[in-house]
Amino acid sequence: MITIKKLAMQLCLSSAVIAAMPATFAAEVAQSNAQHYMVKNVNIGDLPVKTIVPITAKTAEQAIAQAKVIASNPDADLAEFRIDLLKFSADTKKVIALGQQLNQILKDKPLIATIRTHNEGGKMTVSDQDYEKIYREYLKAPFMQLLDIEMFRDAGSVAKLTKLAHDQHVLVIMSNHDFNKTPEQQEIENRLLKQDQMGADILKIAVMPKSKQDVFTLMNATLAVSQKSQKPLLTMSMGQLGTISRVATANMGGSLSFGMIGEASAPGQIDVTQLKQFLKTVQPTP
Repeated sequence: MITIKKLAMQLCLSSAVIAAMPATFAAEVAQSNAQHYMVKNVNIGDLPVKTIVPITAKTAEQAIAQAKVIASNPDADLAEFRIDLLKFSADTKKVIALGQQLNQILKDKPLIATIRTHNEGGKMTVSDQDYEKIYREYLKAPFMQLLDIEMFRDAGSVAKLTKLAHDQHVLVIMSNHDFNKTPEQQEIENRLLKQDQMGADILKIAVMPKSKQDVFTLMNATLAVSQKSQKPLLTMSMGQLGTISRVATANMGGSLSFGMIGEASAPGQIDVTQLKQFLKTVQPTP
């Protein structure tokens, strides 16, 4: 886990870089044209950047306990239910029943339902056909307010699930994860804008940096896409090297950032209370 001291040093560097930007560029950073979605009592897409805390439990009892902690923490705005981490992730009925409980526990905090597949760094190996079938079952009586759909699943399945989610008034987070590298800036932009074209409500990408330049590549891509799309952005450079991207997103057009309470669901996450404080420090004035 990254320490406050290390993150503070990164934050100072980020602030210095932002301060050194040309005036016109800095004006673009402060500008926000994101589309807003009022979900329960959370305005997604509006400033300040909203925080997401993952539920990383293996059992129902653990998931319920984590949801209660998230519900009581004022620094956590949304919760993500990482279904693939459950011991019974393949038991759709049990997952739905647990999801309904978690949604009630969270009260005014929105719930994101996510099956992170093995291809994207998750724990579940599933065919495109079964991926669509499982999500269809979830959407018959949705327990979630947002659904994470991986953009590189079968194109037909992604389109059908996106439409079905919208028909059920569930927002779609279209996602892509690269745990091996950071693609070129243009490729990152292309993927995020493709998600927009595919009907996503929130555009998401997570990449792994091999150098400091890779972190700036991700942040520059976020800024560029924020000027081309009105959709809220959820972008991150993973690992300790990329931790600063989870804070600097506030200046680069991002709308959401992952924090943690206890166990991280991805490398580079920091405690949500620390994250909230750093976001407040760098957050541009609306």
